[in-house]
Amino acid sequence: AVVSTQSTGGCGGCCRYFPCLRFTIGVFTFLAFLMGALAFIAPAWLERDVVDTDTALSEYETYSYGILSSGGIYKISTDSTTNTSTETKYVWAFNDDWSQWTNLEDKAVMIIYAVGMLFILISLWNIAITECVPIKNQSTMLIMMVIWDVLAALCIGAAVIVFCATWHNNDTLKSFCNNPEDSGSQFKAFSLGICQLSWAIYGAVATACVVILLTGLNIIASYQAKNQRRNAAFRHM
Repeated sequence: AVVSTQSTGGCGGCCRYFPCLRFTIGVFTFLAFLMGALAFIAPAWLERDVVDTDTALSEYETYSYGILSSGGIYKISTDSTTNTSTETKYVWAFNDDWSQWTNLEDKAVMIIYAVGMLFILISLWNIAITECVPIKNQSTMLIMMVIWDVLAALCIGAAVIVFCATWHNNDTLKSFCNNPEDSGSQFKAFSLGICQLSWAIYGAVATACVVILLTGLNIIASYQAKNQRRNAAFRHM
């Protein structure tokens, strides 16, 4: 008697772990979309501690700017004797002063990043269709996901590079990051002043890295799908 080595379960053999790989791709694509979206709306691309000489932000201890939002740790009350805050809360809001984003490079950062997120969303939709709907030629769908992922990684990476290279041309951010105690020196291009890059921009970079990883996984999954289809054709010959 001939014993079949093909497993009826979802994981095993040459094509055995293929459904598990697709599920893994779906989970990581979803996480990449969530992380990228959070970085897009978070007020944490440039951040600085507020000093006493920052009169425009005298009610804050720290403040930060993002692509779509800004916010900081707001002092609710202070002790006039010790001049220390006794209670604080974090205040976050979408930017309502769009004069901050009049430069071409500022608009480019928002648009390019948003396009990258759209590509991730398309890739997420594709893997959901591939996983839930029986498709005859799954390898073609997976190759399309490779294209979407590559475009998404390029867009998000380009947005981060453009932001880091051009933020000093933004008068709002330039004033925000300039050291008021060093008014005699000329502001240097590409210098963060007393600002620091905050967690959201690192989240955007991590999103691009995860999408690049997904590109490799989609290539492997596409190769496995082709082998699975070829083996099925041979069995029916």
